[in-house]
Parts: sequence; C-alpha cells; structure tokens
Amino acid sequence: MAVTVSAGSDAAHAQFSPPTPYAPTVPQTLPLIGGQPVPDTAPHLLIAVAANDAIGVHALLSANTSPDESDEYGRTALIYAVMFDSVPIGQMLVSSGANLNIHDKLGKTALHWAADRGSRDMLRMLLDAKAMVDAQNAQGLTPLMVAARNGETEAVRLLLKYHADPRKYDYAGHDAVDWAANHPTIAQALKVAAAR
Repeated sequence: MAVTVSAGSDAAHAQFSPPTPYAPTVPQTLPLIGGQPVPDTAPHLLIAVAANDAIGVHALLSANTSPDESDEYGRTALIYAVMFDSVPIGQMLVSSGANLNIHDKLGKTALHWAADRGSRDMLRMLLDAKAMVDAQNAQGLTPLMVAARNGETEAVRLLLKYHADPRKYDYAGHDAVDWAANHPTIAQALKVAAAR
C-alpha cells in the first residue's frame, strides 16, 4: 500500500492508494509457440509463464488468478509451462489446482504437448499428478500415439510405465503401433506391451 503525505500536512490528511497489481514486463520479442509469438492479448499469467517468470507466476496465483487462464487458442498456463519446458512453474500451477486435462482448441491436453516435445520430466510431473494418460485429442490420438509418431522412445517407455493403453485406437482406426511405423524399435516395444 502506498501512502502519499505532502510536506507540511499531518497524518490525518494522508492519502492511501492500493498496491499496483502485478503485471509482468512484456519482452520486446515475445517467445514463440510453433513459430508464432505468444499473443500479446494473452492474460498476464500466460505471459509470465512464457517469460519463465516464477516470481510473477507466484504473485499472480497468490492474487487469486485462475491457474486455468487460457489464450485465444485455448492453451492454458499449464500448457504454456509444457511448451516452454518449465517443470517448476508447471508444479506451481498444479499445486495451485490447475486442471491437468483441459483440451485446447486442437483437442490437446498438457500431456499431449509434453509427449509431442518428448519432455520426460514434464511427462513424469503430469503423470504423477494424475493427468489422464489416455486422453484423446481432436483426431483421437493419445499422448502415447503422439510420442510414438515422433520417435520419442523415452516418452513412450514412461507412458507405458504409467499404464498408457497401446491397444487404444484413434478416430481413423489407427493404434500406437501404426503411429510408430517410422520407428521400428518403438513399434516393437508397443507390440510387446499390447500383447500383455
């Protein structure tokens, strides 16, 4: 709280002004997501996450900002934490009650984004927090299918360890083995897991 007292005045005439709410400093060049800059219309929480500003994220969450704020594409603060590979900020958001299973406008959850990036630490954090391991995106792909398609061997292993279903089909009738067609080692591991 700021107090303004002019010279020669007494404390009875002091003017109080409320504290200024936290507003992150927007970088000159906003970070890129998929080759596009973070929208400058994004809520402050998302800008703070994109700037890896843990102090700002904490301040906003402490001021009762919803951890599920999203941009015009439906990408939440947690999805931003995944996209910018910030596990500590992701943990902060999860601890503040962020919904792990919100789908963006592409139908992707934070776990889909983590699988797409092959981010083992982020995957582990989300899976430990009980994200839906077999959530499907708009095409019916699960995080396991996404990791298999991208050749993310460690992500596939981790998702299988957390009981991702290799027998699940997308909306076109393809399973994770089909999506791993360009990655024979992963396809073989998925066949073995599906046979269990």
